[in-house]
Amino acid sequence: MTTEPAPEVNRHYLEHVIHTAEARPVEAIEDIVSQSGIKLLARGAQINDSVRERLLMHKLQKPLEDCIQVAEGVIPRSFGPIGDALLEQHPLLKAICAHDLYPAAPTTLATLKLSNPVQSLLTVYAQYQGDRLKHTVGVALLALALSRRLLPGESDRHRMLALAGLLHDVGELYIDPKYIRPGTPLGPQEWRHVASHPVTGERVLRNMPGAGREVASAVLHHHERLDGFGYPRGVQGAALPLNGQILAAAEWLMALIENSGTPLTRASVATKLIPGDFSRELTEAITLAAQGGEPVATAAVDPVPLESAIPRVIAIVATLGRFRDARPWIDERIATARPSLRAVLEAALQRQLRIQTAFSSTGLDTHDLDALVASLAEQRDAELQVELMTVVGELEWRLRELERECLLRAGLLPDEDSAVMSELLGRLKAVA
Repeated sequence: MTTEPAPEVNRHYLEHVIHTAEARPVEAIEDIVSQSGIKLLARGAQINDSVRERLLMHKLQKPLEDCIQVAEGVIPRSFGPIGDALLEQHPLLKAICAHDLYPAAPTTLATLKLSNPVQSLLTVYAQYQGDRLKHTVGVALLALALSRRLLPGESDRHRMLALAGLLHDVGELYIDPKYIRPGTPLGPQEWRHVASHPVTGERVLRNMPGAGREVASAVLHHHERLDGFGYPRGVQGAALPLNGQILAAAEWLMALIENSGTPLTRASVATKLIPGDFSRELTEAITLAAQGGEPVATAAVDPVPLESAIPRVIAIVATLGRFRDARPWIDERIATARPSLRAVLEAALQRQLRIQTAFSSTGLDTHDLDALVASLAEQRDAELQVELMTVVGELEWRLRELERECLLRAGLLPDEDSAVMSELLGRLKAVA
């Protein structure tokens, strides 16, 4: 029988707790005891800057997360108004969450039961991220809505996935904040830190009262994809549990809803161009749910002149051309690589081939740029303009995603193999 190693206090998590304590009291709800039996803090002691080093010096008998309480923490009742506001703000979210047989999704979120450790962890996360609480509520709404459609009648599972949606990014509390600041350039080792947040979230949640292994497993898989091109583990097919796939789709959809003026068009383009991220049943559930609501008007978005797409299309053509030029080099490395590197190279190759096929299917992959410019300049159909610009944006995103995944996987390889991945990225980016 194996036992869990004694928990260490994560420095970054503790810094966030201390920051939270500047706004509201944080106290020990039981004695905090070291692995060797030394009482470090008595029940009722305040968690603040004065106890930082004492806590960091010792491994604990119980995780710190289970031993503290944040006063005036996030309460489920607050999720209702946040959810209602999100539904009014985002028509697509409202359409997907609508269901005739269940209470309104925000109402269900407002009745969730949060244990003290879960409530405190979520409060620390909300204090750290500010408006990210709205994002987590949105993901929880979508996870609830999709599970209701795919798993009718399984109310306990619906609520479990809603809770996983609220907690899906708490692993970010344990990463050095410098790695997740917007605009920070990341190499393989830096990406490795960022990509660890689902693993860390799973570890924190699996034995936490009020969370548990099902919630933790869904959180672990919320960046995975059915075709294996996700992270942190690149699981695929049957190895990706349905709970994890539902949470991953909810997180993906919420990002589109928050960042795209035409999220329904973006989601439709994404699933048609590069199918395989999620199961057919899941994508059909999203499509049917979206169609059941009021149509999302593309006319409300001012179409970008299609001529502006020309430099972007040329850049995509250039990248795919460099990929074709590098193909013999890639095949040679695959033939001689050790198994771990071969798997990464083959995954990158298949992903790039799918992007190439998708680009060819759009009609934008042409050698006559003058004709393409003329054709785009003449196109004045607003809906088609939006769709074509969405296609270009999705292809650009997929190429950036491929680079990110290669960086991440390179960081998990030995230095010699990581250098091969760095050279591949250099060839694709035309870096000397």
